[in-house]
Amino acid sequence: MRQEEAISKVRNMKLPPNAGAGSENDPQTQQEHGEVLNPTPVNSVNKIRLNDAETIRMEMARLYRDMRMGRIDTQDGTRLAYVLDMVRKAHETCELQRRVEIIDQVNKIRKHTK
Repeated sequence: MRQEEAISKVRNMKLPPNAGAGSENDPQTQQEHGEVLNPTPVNSVNKIRLNDAETIRMEMARLYRDMRMGRIDTQDGTRLAYVLDMVRKAHETCELQRRVEIIDQVNKIRKHTK
């Protein structure tokens, strides 16, 4: 019963002007029967895997296409691209560090065998 009361209170809340306003194609502001729906339903959020350079590149390309198509505001897209570039640099740094450690181990083995 309490859950129903809470839902009723939320539905009856008055929203400030332009709350939830956006373009008609904006997926974050859907309306159904006059009610503004939650912009990101809990079960619809897909985890974006950024665990290698290729997936990071693909995400940056998707972001670029979304900006070109107008699905993402260019200012927001630029910020996301900046963060993706930071993720790419961090991945690159970790990969280089791993490779240097392997080279160091190989050099130590070679020194001991001579």
